[in-house]
Amino acid sequence: MKESDLDIQTIDPTLYNEDLAPLKHKDRNWGAFEIFNVWSNDIQSLFGYTLAASLFLAYGLNGWAVMAAIILAGVIVMFLVNLTGKPSVKYGIPFPVMVRASMGVRGANLPAMLRAIIGIFWYGVQTYFASTAVALLITAFFGAGDGTTFLGLSGVAWVSFVIVWLFQIAIFWQGIDRIKHFLNWAGPLVYVVMV
Repeated sequence: MKESDLDIQTIDPTLYNEDLAPLKHKDRNWGAFEIFNVWSNDIQSLFGYTLAASLFLAYGLNGWAVMAAIILAGVIVMFLVNLTGKPSVKYGIPFPVMVRASMGVRGANLPAMLRAIIGIFWYGVQTYFASTAVALLITAFFGAGDGTTFLGLSGVAWVSFVIVWLFQIAIFWQGIDRIKHFLNWAGPLVYVVMV
């Protein structure tokens, strides 16, 4: 069968579309540095720091125990992420297509949807922590405001949320290449700021 024999109009868009198509070799331009920056973004986050601080408070752990727990958790998570991501890297296929091999064509929708729901919550948590950090900066420079609230947030918190949200939208709107460049800049900067 020749490619010209295929009738593109009859292909189910839920099974094949631009987002589900394999990535061409020429478009696979993420190397070890970019992958490291994705990993560091997963590990070095405001949520991660808050979790580490809660380990100090809730369990009375010393700094070395918390550091060991964070490193061990990071290694375990990255092992599992790399294990599930290897076929995607090797063949250029996204997760929903990769999981079809084990869950079936329609069954793959369940883990894909669960992953999407987790992503939405993770995005929300990260946005909350980032906007809280921006609110603290605004409060430090300009004061706390008049104390009025709307839906449980102060005016400063709403302004901070909108600033963070617009910043995220500006990066995401420009596509994966802009995200890659941002990670290549921000990933190492996190470690510079920590030192």
